[in-house]
Amino acid sequence: MAKGTIATTNNYRLFVSSGNNRPLNLNARKQLRMSMKLYGFLKSFPLSCMRGSHGKLVVLDGQHRLALAEELGLPVHYVIEDVDYDVAMVNGGQAQWTPKDYAMRYAAQGNAHYIEGLQFVDQHTVPLTLGFALLYGTTTFANIRGAFMRGTFVVKDRAWADTVASLYTTLTDLSREIKGSRCLEACMAVCRVDGFDPARLATGAKRCRDKLVAYATRDAYLDMLEDAYNFGRKTLFPLKIEALQAMRERNAAIH
Repeated sequence: MAKGTIATTNNYRLFVSSGNNRPLNLNARKQLRMSMKLYGFLKSFPLSCMRGSHGKLVVLDGQHRLALAEELGLPVHYVIEDVDYDVAMVNGGQAQWTPKDYAMRYAAQGNAHYIEGLQFVDQHTVPLTLGFALLYGTTTFANIRGAFMRGTFVVKDRAWADTVASLYTTLTDLSREIKGSRCLEACMAVCRVDGFDPARLATGAKRCRDKLVAYATRDAYLDMLEDAYNFGRKTLFPLKIEALQAMRERNAAIH
């Protein structure tokens, strides 16, 4: 077989590791496993090998594809190289796909949910992962990561997302000190309360800026938001209790 020509085999024992690559970790290659289940072993991404003195093919690059091909019973495509190159140096030049790359890809394909997500992020000036999580109606991007990268993300709760983003931006503009995930989680919770008035909270917060300080927990921020919500009012509203109850009910409904 000529060097550089793509060959195919089902003989997995034909290959051995070079010993210069990263340790094999298939648990960290869930996305690769999913792609190979869906598309097979793509010929455009063959193993890169050299002939060893023992007659085996030494895998310079593609050890995870090889292991998954054997696991899935797929034929292996490979090429034989002339140069025993440094795989870390070669792969180090490849930039990993970012969440923005995925969002732009699916938006360019005309997916309305990703187009809306990018517009939402731009409108509210929030991190992309946070914006998409809010639009789905969840508190963390980890809950939607798989669907987001597969292109199956959908906008489920735009009204709530707009309310949360606007409230959080208003509060953090008043006090940069409170900017962070715990404050955001508190905003998410209060925005689930029936009858909650964001304008009332914003007005109270402006009148008691000295109360807008950093805390370590979501519940401490809920106390702060309740104080601001009721500032200067005779009729007090139990915002924290209502917010916690709303979140419990929502979590029960999801699970």
